[in-house]
Amino acid sequence: MEPLDADRDPRVLGPFELLARLGAGGMGVAYLARRIPLDDPADELAAMYRLVEPDEAVDTAEPRLAVVKTIQQHLLDQPGARERFAREIDSVRAVVSDRVPALRAADTEAAEPWFAMDFVHGPPLSTLVEGAGVLPVGPYAALGLHLADALRAIHGTGLLHRDLKPDNVVLGPDGPVVLDFGLATLIERRTSQMVTGPGEAWGTRRYMSYEQLRDFRRTREPTDVYGLGATLFFASTGRAPYAHEPLLTPPDWQGVDAALRPLLAQILVPAPERRPDLDGVEMGLRAILHEAALTEERAFEELRVWVREAALAPELPPEALSGRVDPAVRERAQRAVDEGDAPDRPWAGAGDGHDPESPWGGSAGFFGIVDAEEPEPVEPDALRPGTPPGYTPTVVDEPAAEPARPAAPAEPPPAAAPTSYPLPAPRPTEEPPPGVPRTVRRVAERLRKTYAHSGKL
Repeated sequence: MEPLDADRDPRVLGPFELLARLGAGGMGVAYLARRIPLDDPADELAAMYRLVEPDEAVDTAEPRLAVVKTIQQHLLDQPGARERFAREIDSVRAVVSDRVPALRAADTEAAEPWFAMDFVHGPPLSTLVEGAGVLPVGPYAALGLHLADALRAIHGTGLLHRDLKPDNVVLGPDGPVVLDFGLATLIERRTSQMVTGPGEAWGTRRYMSYEQLRDFRRTREPTDVYGLGATLFFASTGRAPYAHEPLLTPPDWQGVDAALRPLLAQILVPAPERRPDLDGVEMGLRAILHEAALTEERAFEELRVWVREAALAPELPPEALSGRVDPAVRERAQRAVDEGDAPDRPWAGAGDGHDPESPWGGSAGFFGIVDAEEPEPVEPDALRPGTPPGYTPTVVDEPAAEPARPAAPAEPPPAAAPTSYPLPAPRPTEEPPPGVPRTVRRVAERLRKTYAHSGKL
C-alpha cells in the first residue's frame, strides 16, 4: 500500500474518495477508497453507478472501505467491448459468498472504466506464510475448505478464476477471501483476440495447470482445482509446486507433511480428468482433520488465531479510519457526478486520454498485484495480415475544419473516406433538455440501449 501520487493518481472516481494505491500493472490500477455520501437522489445515483449500498450506510463514523480498480481504455477498444464488460460486471455481482468480496459499484462508460469491491483488511497468504511460517494441519485444512467454498460460488455463476495463487488469497478478520476472480472474463475476451500462438496463457505460471499453459481458452473447472492445490502446496511448504511452470513430472514433495501428500498428489496431476472435483477436495480435507482429531469449527478457530497473532495486516492510512470527508473532496465528487468526466477524470484530455499539462499526469495499471509473467499484448494491427499500420476500419478521420468565410456560401461537408465495409448512416444527435441531471440522462440512455436490443422499444 502506497500513498497517492498527486502527479498521476486521481483523488476521486465517481462517488469514491481514493485514499492509497494498492498496486498497478498492465490492466489498470487498484486503489483503497471509501464511499462519499452525495446530494443526488439515491435511486438516480444507484442506477448511474450500479450502486448496491444506500447512502445512509456510508454516512457513518466508520466508513466501509472499498477497492476501486480501473481498467485501461485500450483494453476496451474493440467494438462492443464496453457492452461486454458491463455484462461481465453484472456476472461478477451475481457471485454471493462470504469468501468473495462483494461488488459495490461500477462505471463502465467512463473514459477509464472502473469498478469497486469490498476491501478485505488482512495479509495475503503469501505474506502470512513468509512472515509466520507454513500453516499447521488445522489452519491448513480450514484454509482449503474456505477456498473450495469460494470456487464453488464462482463456478456456480458460470465463471472461472484461472489465477488462484497465494497473492490472490487474503486472510481477513472473517476468514480467507479470494480476490480478482472478476479478471477472468475480461481476460478471456482479450486473449481470444490477442493471444495467437500455442503455449501462451494468462495467469501465474508457477501456479497454473498444464492445460492452462497449453490452451488457455479451453480450460474448465479442473484448472481452478489445480490452482487450489498449488496454493495449498505453498501453504504447507512456502514454495510453488514447480519453480517456473507446470511439468509432466511430479513436483518435489520434500518438506510436505506426510498427512497432506495423498490429497495434493491427486490434485497436482497434468491430466484434468484425473483430478478430484471440489466435493472430492473437501472430502480429502475433512479426512485430514479426522486423522488429526480436529473438528472443522476448531480448525477454523485455529486459523483465525494464527492470522490474528501474526499481526501482518497492512497499516491503513489515517483517512481510512475516520468518517470525516474533506469538504473540497466531497465537492469534487459532487461535480464529477453532476457535470461528467471532466472533474472525475482531471487528467483526461489531449487525444490519448493523458494531458501532459495537467497536474494529474497519466495513469496505467492492473487489478491490484503486479505480475511479471504477464504476456505482452499484441497490437490489433498484428491480427490482420497485410493491414497497413494505424488502420482503423470502424473510424473515419474527419478533415480539419477551415476558418469560416462569411462572404462565401456554405460548402457541403466533405465525403467520408472509404472503409473496408460500409458504415451505417450517422444518426441525428439530440441535445438533452436543459436542466436534466447527468444521472437521469445516463440512466435513460442505458435503458434505451437495453430495450433497443430486446425489440420492445
